[in-house]
Amino acid sequence: MSQNYSIRSLERGLTILHTLSRVGPLTISEAALTAGLPRQTVSRILFVLEDLGYVVRRQADKRFEVGEKSLSLTDGLRHSSWLRLYAVPVMEALCRDILWPVTIANPNRLNMEVMWDTDALSPLVMRPAPIGLKFPLVTSISGRVYLANCSVEQRQTLIQAVLSDDPDVLDDVDLSARLMDKQLNDIKARGFYCDQMPHKGHSSLAAPIFKDEKVFAVLDIRFPVKALSVKEASAKFSDTVMHSAAEISANIVDF
Repeated sequence: MSQNYSIRSLERGLTILHTLSRVGPLTISEAALTAGLPRQTVSRILFVLEDLGYVVRRQADKRFEVGEKSLSLTDGLRHSSWLRLYAVPVMEALCRDILWPVTIANPNRLNMEVMWDTDALSPLVMRPAPIGLKFPLVTSISGRVYLANCSVEQRQTLIQAVLSDDPDVLDDVDLSARLMDKQLNDIKARGFYCDQMPHKGHSSLAAPIFKDEKVFAVLDIRFPVKALSVKEASAKFSDTVMHSAAEISANIVDF
């Protein structure tokens, strides 16, 4: 297959996807007419896209429509747009106010993953937390804030999955499963969690971000143990961090 033919086929495939996305479910003939392409070409493209999962054919009327795999192509854009429009301005304002670095993270399998950070803005960065950094769901401060605000069923499912993968993980935080559950309930009632990271020289203070009344991500600030005690940080910054998390939650209600 020549390069020019391959590119033309790609262009036509994208044209069909765009047509279905813009117009809605279409038969082969309707798609060909709307896209301005030969019916035989459109038929071949649609069946290839169906095999790949990018379009599905409805049984009721045999029309093709955009499949879930096509919708996933916009996830990165939505992710970037949400951060840029709703989270980053609040995070930067918070960082300028308190000076300590701010991160936002959400779950990635059995870890929390940093989605954005203000390390470049903060003059007090001691331990960088770059975008993409992963840390444990159960033993991290942000992870426990996320677990605390999950539904009971989701919380138990996630904790059991972590324990199945690493049965000794709770030893790192010196907690039994029962005490962990009590701690998570206390975190949810308090609205934030501040503690020293296990075996590390820094602490975090974190608060949940919600979307549609479900925990969506976690906002946190980081500071060295020697600079602030957990008690001091809680008294000084908890209201500010919770207010910033609530502001982001309010902004993403329609996202």
